[in-house]
Amino acid sequence: MLEEQLSHFEDDSKDLSWTPEDEEYHNMKVYPDVIRCPGSPNMIQFERGDLVELEKVEEAVAYFGSKAGFHNNGFRIRPSLKSMNAKFRFIKNVHRLQKLREYEVFGSAKADRRSNLEFIAIELEKEVKKQIEQGKILHDAVLRFLIAGIIKEHKISIENFIGSDSWLLGWKRRFGVSSRKITKFVSHVRHRTRQQIEKDSQDFVNMTNQILPQYLPSSVFNADQSGFQLEMTTGRTLTLTGSKHVHCVVQSVSSTTHSYTVLPLIASDGTLHPKLFVTLKEKNGRFPKKGHKKCSNLVVTCHSSHIMTKELTKEFFRKVVFDPSMPKDALLIVDGWSSWNDRTAIDSVTPPSNKLKVLQIPAGCTGHIQPCDVGIFGGIKKVVKTLTNYGQISNPEYRMQARDETLKMLSLVWRQLCSPKLKDWVKYAWHAAGYDIARPPNFKTPAEHLFPRDVASTECSATGCSKVSCAQCLYCEQRFCFKDFLIKDHKC
Repeated sequence: MLEEQLSHFEDDSKDLSWTPEDEEYHNMKVYPDVIRCPGSPNMIQFERGDLVELEKVEEAVAYFGSKAGFHNNGFRIRPSLKSMNAKFRFIKNVHRLQKLREYEVFGSAKADRRSNLEFIAIELEKEVKKQIEQGKILHDAVLRFLIAGIIKEHKISIENFIGSDSWLLGWKRRFGVSSRKITKFVSHVRHRTRQQIEKDSQDFVNMTNQILPQYLPSSVFNADQSGFQLEMTTGRTLTLTGSKHVHCVVQSVSSTTHSYTVLPLIASDGTLHPKLFVTLKEKNGRFPKKGHKKCSNLVVTCHSSHIMTKELTKEFFRKVVFDPSMPKDALLIVDGWSSWNDRTAIDSVTPPSNKLKVLQIPAGCTGHIQPCDVGIFGGIKKVVKTLTNYGQISNPEYRMQARDETLKMLSLVWRQLCSPKLKDWVKYAWHAAGYDIARPPNFKTPAEHLFPRDVASTECSATGCSKVSCAQCLYCEQRFCFKDFLIKDHKC
């Protein structure tokens, strides 16, 4: 009964003409004098592995029957084997002449199925690569649609072949194609101009590299904003194999979608600005009367949404870019956001003693050549997600998504990231983006420093605490549990 039920689903994609040859992929011997390119359609097999194009076979059949008259014994006059071999090298013996006679009698020659499958496989690879380059979404149903188009376009003689599940599985394994989660959607216009984006990216990097020698590495900066969820979680989890629905608990479902914005400033010498600019979403764009947690390494602002505004941008320049600790002559690389281009607004908050040159990355290029995007934000979010995960397990009642708790976590994380041990990590972001910054030696990422594999093998270093540790401080290198590290806001 079960087999009958399954057959109903299989009929939709079953290849009714399937043969074991459908699953064979191997190199086939071909004759160079008659094959223009390996894997041509409608090849004729004379002996196992010896394949000839249909057009050549038809030409040989026509030539073989071109002489008029008969011999005394009643047989038709035919070109000799030597003559046939001189004109058609694949005619090597009398058995192949007999093949030509059979094709002449039946009026057609059956194309070799395996060679047609090979041709379809190669053409399908070309078509799939083209579709991938164009950013198209592909599934097995689409592959069958492409196969049908290949068969029609090349007039391939192969009965009822649509590509069975097993044939497609073998094809995907052979050509290294597999299903993957879509990680990003881009507009059609943006994707269509990818070559132009790559050119613009390279041109900008080349231009910037010519300017870099005019500044000290400690005076070259990149700033960019990124949205962080109030409760950041990973998109995957371990669960029982075969589970169809995977439900996970968070303190607030809305906190997994509501965001705040962080705006770091990083230098090409590997240092991070000591202050992180943060914009929270607050009702009516105002903090409550009780205010918010004060953190010396955070510049905290708010708005009716977490999106930056022109006024907040001016605040960023006042309190971060033109902080007294900053160099008086600096180069700032930013993306194409319109507020970065408002020179009047920037000049209005620029101190008379400061000079700032701003370079804007062309639209669409930030993901390739902006250091913050290339190598920084991913590392920060990894740390935040890991801390959140530990908190969910060890201190489920701790409200990490609350305003002050969020700021406390950001302050702790930023303080750890400013450690000199992570300078090579920051430098590599610049190097990977294409700028003339020497590639640093092997280095550890923030997560590797903070959460070494054996971190849970020791107890918390805090006095009187015997809990399992979850993080290692980059400064004192002591290990602490979640409570003593984050909740008590570890400083050393």
